[in-house]
Amino acid sequence: MQIHYNIELKKKLCEDICLHGKSTSLSAKQYNVPLKTLEKWITAYNKNSHCFDPKVEMINDFKIIDKPSEPDYNDLSNDELKSILMKKDIEIARLKKGYMVKEGGTGEKVFITFSKKNTK
Repeated sequence: MQIHYNIELKKKLCEDICLHGKSTSLSAKQYNVPLKTLEKWITAYNKNSHCFDPKVEMINDFKIIDKPSEPDYNDLSNDELKSILMKKDIEIARLKKGYMVKEGGTGEKVFITFSKKNTK
């Protein structure tokens, strides 16, 4: 059974041992942590002293500009759904053949071929 220890405990023990010179074996006994586990934490702390800092999750509210928003398919009529499905089938067929279509600067369609060097 694997035991998960609190990040604050890991950081406190590593700071006590590395910065304040406390005994590794006594700290392991006092907090009921296996000595080998504590030594791994100390090694990680010595490599990066911020490894046990609380993780801050960044939320990105930016949207990708090039990606068109998908329509709500529940609100579309049968003809509109058939049109979307046909366009997707054509795009799949083009990709299977090894080229894709992008619009050039003037609005005309430009065919781009994939070579095996570029796709790997």
